[in-house]
Amino acid sequence: MPLTDKFACSRRGRRAVPGFCASVFVLWLGFNGAATAVDSADPDVVTMHNGDIHNGTIVDKILRIQTRFGIISLPKALTARIEPGDSNMARRLTTRFGDIFYGELINSELTMVRILDTPLPLKSAEISDIVIAARRNRAKRYPVPDTVATIFGDLFSARIATRDFMLKEIGGIRLIRRADIHLMDIHQPEPGSAAMAQLRLNGGSLIRGELMTRKIELADRFGNSSELPVEMFASIAFQVNYQKDTGPRFNYLSRWPEASHFRDRMRDGSAGPEMVALRGGEFRRGDLQGDGDSDEKNPQTIRLRPFAIGIYEVSFDEYDRFSHSTRHEVPEDQGWGRGRRPVINVSWDSANAFTDWLSQQTGESYRLPTDAEWEYAARGGTSTRFWWGDREGEGNANCAGCQSLWDGEKSSPVGKFEPNPFGLHDTAGNVFEWVADCWNDNFSAAPADGGALDKPGCGVRVIRGGAWSFPPKEIRSANRWRDFQSRRSDDTGFRIVRELNMN
Repeated sequence: MPLTDKFACSRRGRRAVPGFCASVFVLWLGFNGAATAVDSADPDVVTMHNGDIHNGTIVDKILRIQTRFGIISLPKALTARIEPGDSNMARRLTTRFGDIFYGELINSELTMVRILDTPLPLKSAEISDIVIAARRNRAKRYPVPDTVATIFGDLFSARIATRDFMLKEIGGIRLIRRADIHLMDIHQPEPGSAAMAQLRLNGGSLIRGELMTRKIELADRFGNSSELPVEMFASIAFQVNYQKDTGPRFNYLSRWPEASHFRDRMRDGSAGPEMVALRGGEFRRGDLQGDGDSDEKNPQTIRLRPFAIGIYEVSFDEYDRFSHSTRHEVPEDQGWGRGRRPVINVSWDSANAFTDWLSQQTGESYRLPTDAEWEYAARGGTSTRFWWGDREGEGNANCAGCQSLWDGEKSSPVGKFEPNPFGLHDTAGNVFEWVADCWNDNFSAAPADGGALDKPGCGVRVIRGGAWSFPPKEIRSANRWRDFQSRRSDDTGFRIVRELNMN
């Protein structure tokens, strides 16, 4: 973080110098008169709505959050940050484990202890952002093998206590053991309608039907227990055999090599988007089967440099953070929800503005993928129509006719389908993705090194991957579409690339 104040660990409008208070302890006479030692080696940082910044140690041990699914209590020591959320919820809370909760801080006031200064009361309603320093702590935590995503965007680890789930299929009602389920997606087409579920069992088989189980019991890692209506859940990932809890398992379907998966650090210390490094090399792009569209011909041999690409399409969570930081226009979500859903209704220019902001925040070079880079990543080393084969199959993607829960209706949260061999989710279907290239109806002018094709005065850009509203033929790896770069659409978002320094 930018740090400028050499003379104090807390000063109005300034931040503390790292290391300045590293060995300083202060005795604070708390409300009960007892002396309390406060270690200020790494200060907590509180930003107020009026722009004031305070550094010190927040002494409140428990933070209480009113979420849309109930009140949760979190040890302050296990909380990493509280920041403005999207337009629907005031705050987004991130824990040390990566859990995400949306809600309002119930604590009416927090107290900060500062070096050589009096305790500072801070009214929660006047706080904009809180960054809590990592310290040694003994806060109790509980084993949580499963991962829960709510329809409100919350994403956290929990223990599902419900042992059996009842599913109504065409042939009748079926009782399915929790231990037999790997992943359960839940979708309610309209308010008041039955919740539909798609279950992927541990053996790999896929089943769908109306979820007859009305409530699900769970307990999070902080000891909060709930019994929630199924309509509040977006998905649950179950883990049958687990070892001692080490953190959230949000990427429960991914198979990429551990060394190639990374997240850059943002200026405030938080993690950036999840990326995977690809080695590049030679590949064939375009219509390899001979039955594609004219703009996919003739197939072209490309040799790419290594690069990194987003494992997921950029989500509303990530884009809303950019919008609030830069006061960029906040896109509409069509009433489908924000959180982990891919951002939509963004123009090509807005997508580039996001990559510019991300570059500034991380000190790395982010941009949109080129057309060739996108296809290389989407194919995942395959040469078939789809990365999973030449046939559409069942439940492999979200499109109009892919036989998923969201077909032809709306976008699905990112990561709902199996990743391709490179570990990327949703390269087929869900939403179209902007790429850097100017549109050209063939490959004749495309750079052989996979660079972006640009033209003077270009106003029409390539979009890739197909969408929830398009048929299976349009989600093929080779398929290309185009759109005006100023247009915003409910079926178009984007994915990002980060350049790799190979020196």
